[in-house]
Amino acid sequence: MKEHAYHPGKLWPSLAQEQLLKAALCDGEEALQAFRTWRQGVDLEGELGYPVLRLLPLAYHNLQRLGLRDPLIGRLKGVYRRFWCENQALFFAMHPVMQHLREAGVDLLMLKGAPLVLSYYRNHALRPMSDFDFAVRMEHLPRAVELLKESGWTLRKELSADGLQFFHAALCMHGSLQVDVHYHFLRECVTPTADQWFWSDVEAVDFQGLQAWQLGPTALLFHTVMHGVRWNEEPPIRWIPDALMVLRQRGGEVDWDRLLAFADSQRLTYRLALGLTYLAENFAVELPESVHTHLQQYRPGVLERIANRAVLGDVRRCYAHPLTKQGVLFAEYCGLVDSANPFRLLWGFSHYLRYCWELRGRLEIFPTIFNGLRQRLGWR
Repeated sequence: MKEHAYHPGKLWPSLAQEQLLKAALCDGEEALQAFRTWRQGVDLEGELGYPVLRLLPLAYHNLQRLGLRDPLIGRLKGVYRRFWCENQALFFAMHPVMQHLREAGVDLLMLKGAPLVLSYYRNHALRPMSDFDFAVRMEHLPRAVELLKESGWTLRKELSADGLQFFHAALCMHGSLQVDVHYHFLRECVTPTADQWFWSDVEAVDFQGLQAWQLGPTALLFHTVMHGVRWNEEPPIRWIPDALMVLRQRGGEVDWDRLLAFADSQRLTYRLALGLTYLAENFAVELPESVHTHLQQYRPGVLERIANRAVLGDVRRCYAHPLTKQGVLFAEYCGLVDSANPFRLLWGFSHYLRYCWELRGRLEIFPTIFNGLRQRLGWR
């Protein structure tokens, strides 16, 4: 898929990270050789970075299975044990919180790490987590937040009508614990229709004796790829083993027609194609021919192209100037709207600017822009 070409950088794994991924995810001599190559090219006494550190338990587990004998194995085992302990402690700390919410009648759908640990990796060490994510139905959100506050949790930012419209989750904190309470499933999918699509593909999961929900394989694969295929200062490589776990264990249950139709409706097919193509070309994922054809023939529309500029590229330099910073915000907004009507687009964008800049009304937008330019240009 040449139009979906990728290269190492902030969107994709570096060459060294790719070798470690293969050591963790491939079989036989391919995995062993990948590990040797990675070991020779990395400074083991330097800073590996958290994304790489989180892959080491999976690499250790796979290499041990393959019988690798290497002095580094002992150190990898130490990392493996560390993350096993950390995840056990996190699950233990979250159980009474989840139980309190469930007893109050709040539906809880676990996202990201927890359901993957329980249903796919089936080992607390193999999928390190730094926080906990779960989704609640929109009608349950006020009650869920109220219960969390009663239990000593604080919200980083109070909920608002604008936040419910333009954002997807509330960050809650309690000491060193962090929980993302999702009222929408993805930053790009903030409509009731999108919420219903995810909630219609759920299945029960046992969380230490407590019944909760997790996404079914179709919705889980989509959520995993979309959450991962975006530019980041630290390349977001964790999504790759997560997506492979879903495909290798339950790929036959993925409803590809449903997945593609939803991606098209949300203007996210280009990013989905990037992720699936990467998996196919680097980890021998076999996509159905109809899926391959659909992704090859897909051409993003104007709004999707604009939105992708903010999601897939390095836009940090754009924040240095008020006008280009607005361009980034406009690209973000294009990923949220459901209409390309120019008048509705501009009117809605003014509302989005007011939300992002925390202004009291639209009349404050132009003075805010002017003041930013004046400060940038040194005017008095």
